[in-house]
Amino acid sequence: MKALEKIRKTAAFAAILATAVALASGCNGVRRRLTVTSEPPGAVVYLNNKEIGKTPVATNFLYSGTYNIRCYKEGYETTEKKYTTGTPWYLWPGFDFFSENFVPGEIRDEQSCHIELPLKREIPENELLEAATRLREEAHNNSSLKYYIGSTDNPDVNLGTEATETPTF
Repeated sequence: MKALEKIRKTAAFAAILATAVALASGCNGVRRRLTVTSEPPGAVVYLNNKEIGKTPVATNFLYSGTYNIRCYKEGYETTEKKYTTGTPWYLWPGFDFFSENFVPGEIRDEQSCHIELPLKREIPENELLEAATRLREEAHNNSSLKYYIGSTDNPDVNLGTEATETPTF
């Protein structure tokens, strides 16, 4: 009688183990994919400072969280955006073990981000020269910007002469 009971328990355990192995072997887990598009298309995309291609572009990502996306295209302003991926219920702690290992087939977590790149503003030459002249005059008139060779933090003590040019650091 005990031998028959032992055989049943062993057979039940073997059946459960075989079922788990069969289910696990057909599981592909969760595939996370982020697609980045832009207006205009063809912008170079950097995801966390790593180039991933030109828009529209898709890449796999490993975890749900915040990603830094930067897009660059000649003639347009370089645009940065923080994108936070959502966390679907099947990736919550506890559920993720089963969705990654026991759900047959593949679960897809598709995310998308769209970035608008504004046209680069061309500054007219006369505006640029006026701004440079104004800044030069402000720097010349502000005595706190003067550098002294051999000076100390104490304003009463001057160990050197006024520098003729700005030091390089």
